Parts: sequence; C-alpha cells; structure tokens
Amino acid sequence: MKNYHSLRNTLFLLPLLMFLAAPVLSQSTSEEARKLQRPKDSGVQDYDDFKNSSFNLLQELLKTDENYSKIKADINGYAEGSRETTVDNVKTDYGRLKKLKKSTEVMDDRVKSLSSEGEELLKNASQVKPVTKVKAVTDNTKKSMKAVDYSKSMMNEITAEVTTDMETLSGKLAEMGEKVDEEEE
Repeated sequence: MKNYHSLRNTLFLLPLLMFLAAPVLSQSTSEEARKLQRPKDSGVQDYDDFKNSSFNLLQELLKTDENYSKIKADINGYAEGSRETTVDNVKTDYGRLKKLKKSTEVMDDRVKSLSSEGEELLKNASQVKPVTKVKAVTDNTKKSMKAVDYSKSMMNEITAEVTTDMETLSGKLAEMGEKVDEEEE
C-alpha cells in the first residue's frame, strides 16, 4: 500500500514538474543568445579579434531573427485575414524571404570559419604569453565558441523556417495563377 501512495504522489508531481520546467526548456535559441554577454578584451589580439567576430556574427543573427519575425507577422496575416493577399504583397514577402535566406547562407560560411578558428585558438591557448593571459583567452574563447554555437543554431532555425515560408508563398502564388519568377528564386 505504501508503494501505491508513493507512486500516486510521483504521478501527481511529474506533470507539475514538467509544467514548471517547460518555460525554461522552451526558451528559444535567440532568447538564450540575448543573455550571452560579450566578454572584455583579453589583451591578446588574435583572441580578441575572434571574440569580436563571434559576437558580431551573433548580433547580426539576432537582428536577422528580428527582421524575420516582422516578415513572419506579415505572412501570418494572410492566414489570419489581417493582411490582404495580393500578388504584389506575396511577391514582396517572397523577395524579402529570399534576401534573408541568402544572408544566412553567407553567415553559414562565417560560422564554419569561426568554428575551426575557435578550435585552433583553444588548442593553442596554453601557449599564450604572458602566461597570466592564458585564463582570460581560454575563458573568452569558450564563451565566443558558445556565441558561434548559438549563431549556428539560430541560422539553422531561421533557414528552415524561411524555406518553409517560401514554399508556402510559392503555393499562394500558384493558387492565384502566378509563378515565382526565376530571378525571384
């Protein structure tokens, strides 16, 4: 009988714990990325350049995410009926998505480059002179690598959503008897 009450209490508490943990677990990558603070310079040029490049890319992606949210609101407006579904509106939104997708493709190359650069810098951090800078460059590089990881995740999320939205808009245009121009794709 004791095991039954224990099991019953556990089954009661499990959904409660999941409910309380959900907001923490469901935070988006961009929300987490916004919390990541850019560290101060370490005083070692290569490491500081890497840190700045990593955090600059993250800031670019956060801005791209904001821009995408505005476009997404317009696209959602078609389904909600709050935005007029005209050929011009749909083509304009499609073009905006296309530009956004191209910018994420460029950022993808930067993420790959920064990832390999960061690994190399971490590998060589113990050899930094003066030795008193080793901890700072190591900590900064690790935090910068986290910024690169957030950038990569955000970029993948945005690219997947943009691709889906482009397909949706292409379908809307087809429903209206229009095709996406080759220049638009």
